Amino acid sequence: MKKKRALAYPYRHRSILHIDIGSETYSQIPLEEDEAKALLGGRLLALTLWERFAQFDELDRKSYERGNPVVFAPGAGVDTPLSCCTSFTVVTKSPVTGALSITSAASSLAQAIVDCGYSALVITGRARRLSSFSISEGKVGFFSSEELHDQLTTEVAKRSNAAHVVAIGPAGEHLVSHASLYANGQNITRGGVGLVFGMKNIKYFTLHPHLQGRDSYDSERMGKLSTSLLKEMNSTKIGRTIAEQGSIALLQKANHHGWAAIDTYSTRIDGRLWGLCPRSCEQQMDAKVPACPACTERNALDLESGMALGSNLELFDSRSVQQLVTRCLENGLDPVSVGSVLAWARKCRQDGLLGFLPDMQRSSAMVYLRLIDAMAFGRGTGEQLGKSLGELVSLYGGFEHAYMVQNLPLQPYDYRALPVQATLAAIGDETLVVGELLWGNRYRRGNERRLASWALSAQTLGIAMEGVGFCHWASVSHFAHPLLHFPHFKREKRLLSQLSELASLSEGYEIDSSWMMSYARTCLKKQREITYRLRGKTGPYGELPDQLLVNGKSNFRAAQVVPLARLLDAYWSLSSKKSYWRDGKKRSSSKARTETPSPSKMA
Repeated sequence: MKKKRALAYPYRHRSILHIDIGSETYSQIPLEEDEAKALLGGRLLALTLWERFAQFDELDRKSYERGNPVVFAPGAGVDTPLSCCTSFTVVTKSPVTGALSITSAASSLAQAIVDCGYSALVITGRARRLSSFSISEGKVGFFSSEELHDQLTTEVAKRSNAAHVVAIGPAGEHLVSHASLYANGQNITRGGVGLVFGMKNIKYFTLHPHLQGRDSYDSERMGKLSTSLLKEMNSTKIGRTIAEQGSIALLQKANHHGWAAIDTYSTRIDGRLWGLCPRSCEQQMDAKVPACPACTERNALDLESGMALGSNLELFDSRSVQQLVTRCLENGLDPVSVGSVLAWARKCRQDGLLGFLPDMQRSSAMVYLRLIDAMAFGRGTGEQLGKSLGELVSLYGGFEHAYMVQNLPLQPYDYRALPVQATLAAIGDETLVVGELLWGNRYRRGNERRLASWALSAQTLGIAMEGVGFCHWASVSHFAHPLLHFPHFKREKRLLSQLSELASLSEGYEIDSSWMMSYARTCLKKQREITYRLRGKTGPYGELPDQLLVNGKSNFRAAQVVPLARLLDAYWSLSSKKSYWRDGKKRSSSKARTETPSPSKMA
């Protein structure tokens, strides 16, 4: 029977589990009280641990990622009774971009890590053979997994006989650039984290929790906060819709605002897009949702996967797209990168290039399924597509059909309709600007500073939510008002207040809104410093594909291009004036000032 975690101290003791897969050893590293309070959890903790354990002289591909740690860091409040706290952050160096790969996801894996007794997992070294390990009651067991070579992720999960499994598929073993991780039935995508696992010879690992959450330090306040959050989210139509249908429900907004990537960004509006939108009964829509409407995908076809493997390939049959998404999950492939590569190949094939590929002019799920298998297993027609998009362009051409930043395919959004999202994408940040997706946005000359302010708000709030483990879709109610959606100071203040209250109830001492803002800014500074160490100081500006900057053709009646230079100038100027790379504002609460260390001093 699982035992309840006791609250015997005003400060909750924490430790980090360090696993050296090369020597098959492990150690538990306690976090000092001041350090744990400053780092909190989520992204800042993961970044700090990655920098601490990284061996910067062994980070190239020739070293097989020996010196490249992989860090899993749940938010600080994932083991509290609040159902919205399910997120964790994965940090490693991307072999594809050469910069940090930072991925945030929401699932039961976050609580499983904490219920094993740890605030974070750090995996270093490289195994001599295909291996796995299991974490159970403070011990780590190491095993050979040679018999699981080329096994699908779902088969590995079944054979492991564990509730919590992180695994790679054939794509990771064959060092495919688009490899991803399978984590409790979820695809952790982007940046080549599955490729790092493949280089380290880690097939999978399992977790066996022996604890069962804990109570809040103030149960009455936690109950009121939980009730308030659920009531707030379920009071909005979009919150109830996401609760029933998953994030794919936002696709119905794309035809109104023109931000879906359709046929490799050639159009923004297409009536066929409704074929990917889920159907629901109006009676069910009006029913009150008794739980958080955002933390768990009710439909495995999420928003980005649906567009990357659907509208971007002119495949508008939801069942066919679901087959492609499932095949990517089984093979351990990132659906966003796969969709971008297939869209590029489809256009190149029409131009007379890539003669070794079948004709893809007529969209067919069967053709794409075969190509996905060939990419993952490294054999058959289309195995060449397993390389990164940058390598494919250098080998075969077709630059005008390739949409990527820092050698990584862009998320499947038409950034000509999303100037705030475009600003963040240009600097390699994948934060979703939910308010812009819900209500659309248009660039007008002179509003660059307002858009830059929106981008900074989205960044800092997203990082603050990761710190406490708050699922990013759980904030959708703050963007639901048609006039007062982001950026609006009252909405920002209210969300920060909720996050700071949750952090206070989780940690046992008072944390105010200004401290949470300082936490997010410190995290941005830390991320930028590590990037400079990895890639050199190349300047703060970003980039977008030329097609999005000089080609405004589309079927949208007011076609516009992305004024990237103006947006980036405003973004970097505003972030400098607001001291986003320095300490935040002074904390107003005297209790927080005396008990809570500054994040910037510890990170």
